[in-house]
Amino acid sequence: MRVFLITYFSLISLLSFSQFEDENENIPVFGGSNVIAKNAAGQVGIKSRDGKEIVPFVYNKIIENHLGLFVFKINKSNGYERSYSLGYYNKQFKQILPCRYNSLLALDDGFIIASQNTDKKFGLIDTIGRIIIPFEYEEMAAPSEGLFLTKLNGKYGYINKKDHVVIEHKFTYASPFSEGLAAASKSNLIGFINRKGDFEIKEKFTSADDFEYGYAQVFFHNQTSVIDPKGMILFPFIFKSIHSVGNGQFVFETSEDLRNTLAYTLPKLAIAQKIEELSQYDSLITSMDSEIDSEILEEKFMGVMNSIGQLIGGNEFQQVVFIHSDGPNQLYAVQKRSDNENANSNYNFALMDGSGKILSDYRFFEVKADEKIVVEETGDDFVSYRVDPTGKLTKVE
Repeated sequence: MRVFLITYFSLISLLSFSQFEDENENIPVFGGSNVIAKNAAGQVGIKSRDGKEIVPFVYNKIIENHLGLFVFKINKSNGYERSYSLGYYNKQFKQILPCRYNSLLALDDGFIIASQNTDKKFGLIDTIGRIIIPFEYEEMAAPSEGLFLTKLNGKYGYINKKDHVVIEHKFTYASPFSEGLAAASKSNLIGFINRKGDFEIKEKFTSADDFEYGYAQVFFHNQTSVIDPKGMILFPFIFKSIHSVGNGQFVFETSEDLRNTLAYTLPKLAIAQKIEELSQYDSLITSMDSEIDSEILEEKFMGVMNSIGQLIGGNEFQQVVFIHSDGPNQLYAVQKRSDNENANSNYNFALMDGSGKILSDYRFFEVKADEKIVVEETGDDFVSYRVDPTGKLTKVE
């Protein structure tokens, strides 16, 4: 998750209100015989299959989750922007929280982070409505590595589930912990703190991502590289994006200008340690700062490299989608660059392993990385396959 200091950043985008516009038409809940339905007046509730009212038809939307039901009522407004108040029913269809909350987030351990309508303060509630952490925080993120990131009196810090302060609220910016470190700042630049609240990696980046697979993406403005847990910068800041994907491999995107020269120039470039040192790359990346949508008006240059900057699979890819990192196995879906300067002549993907070996034909129309599924178009039909870390395909019926 990329983070910024220069604009206000909401830690939890709990729910996108646009999703509430879908129709509720007899949607089963909890795998049983009760359904979410809508009455003639357009109000939503829950009824049994034989028509008995289970949850009153007074809501604008009902969403099922692993804890129960979140219910929504539209707030009165004179403007065009629509906002909602949220409440909660348990799986026995008992109302636990009335619609008095600005946001609700169901946690995996059976608790709910909630924000009150009255003052927008955050706290933690259990599934019978007891307040576990008082409503006193301006922001509150889902717990990570046992700690809740919270904002109090304009500063960020960390608490545990007992509301004990573990790291004082002293940062102008902070992120949840990941692999023992958290991006944080007391100035206008970002570093990484340890669980004592001390800077393990000093503040010198303009933004940063969480650590994942042993590395974190860091930024000098819109140019990016990656660091290890000791703060060592691996590559020059010449990438648009670069992410660790396991086994010491990275998926990157950079300027098309570097497609034919990256493998040759990368080992020779000095690594900038300060923002003012970025100018050394100016002659290499003439289009890095373009505001033009590169996906539409120019080819992408994406690829895979290892931790010493060696390209894996070559430099001919238009797009790379990471699918698996499982033990020694890496798996990607790759799309070739266009064979025609004016048009992308091959939209299909092939599978590639961590050695750069192409495992299939370029035959897959779509890649659903989160589901580990690739889709092939065959005549008038689409066939989906689940893919394992070795590239083996199993047809999804």
